[in-house]
Amino acid sequence: MLFGKKNKNEIRVMHYEGIPEFATDYPCTLEATDTDLIIHRLKPDTTVRLPLSRIQSFSAMDEKSFLKKYHGTSETTSKSGIKYYLVALYDKGMLAFWGTAAEYKRFLDLQHLQSGSQTIKL
Repeated sequence: MLFGKKNKNEIRVMHYEGIPEFATDYPCTLEATDTDLIIHRLKPDTTVRLPLSRIQSFSAMDEKSFLKKYHGTSETTSKSGIKYYLVALYDKGMLAFWGTAAEYKRFLDLQHLQSGSQTIKL
C-alpha cells in the first residue's frame, strides 16, 4: 500500500515536552481508547501507552496561557498562526502537545474525558 489508512480516532499533533525520547516539535498522533492514551511517533516508529487510570487531567489552552502557566513567560514561539496546547498531567509528570485551531476542539473533547469512563471519538 502506498499510503497508510487514516485512523479517524487519531489526532495529529506535535510533541512539545514530556517524553524524553521524542524531540520537541516532532509529529506524532494521539488516540484515546477505553483504557489508554496511545502516543505514536512517526519515523522512527515508536509507540507509548499511558493508561488513562494514571492521567489526572487533560487541559486545552492557547499558547500564551500554556507558556505562562508552565514556563513562566507569555512570549509566544509561533511566528505565524496560533498554537493550541494539550497538557496531560499524570502521576509521574506532564505531557504537552500542540496543534492548530483544527485540533483544538478535539483537545477540548479530551479535556472532558474522565479517566477510564468512556471512549472518546477523536
